[in-house]
Amino acid sequence: MKATLNQLHHQAIDWERELNFYKDELKILNGRLAEVVSKNTQREVLAQAEHFQNKFIILSEQISVMQHELNLRNDNINKLVSESPEHIDERISVIRGGMLSQFKGLANSIADTRFEFNEYLSKVM
Repeated sequence: MKATLNQLHHQAIDWERELNFYKDELKILNGRLAEVVSKNTQREVLAQAEHFQNKFIILSEQISVMQHELNLRNDNINKLVSESPEHIDERISVIRGGMLSQFKGLANSIADTRFEFNEYLSKVM
């Protein structure tokens, strides 16, 4: 596939915003989880709470890894721009490296976790 450096830059900005949104969402979900734990002492409720806490940690780690990969990608884009700034709107061959599929997978994981967590909340609150 071919894209311009300008398009790749704007895509990176969108992905950065998406990752920040997910970070904020996980903070909110963790806050709701803390509220549930503080109001419930039943073993089953706490076991399920630990399950969600672990899922939130894993998702947070995935976000951090993707943030790092995005930063590396941005560094490469910036290097290309500095090498030939007059060609930023020319189409170049792009090796995707699977970032698009990683973002789709992360979005699906977060959506599934949010849905599952909301079902859990409806049962325990």
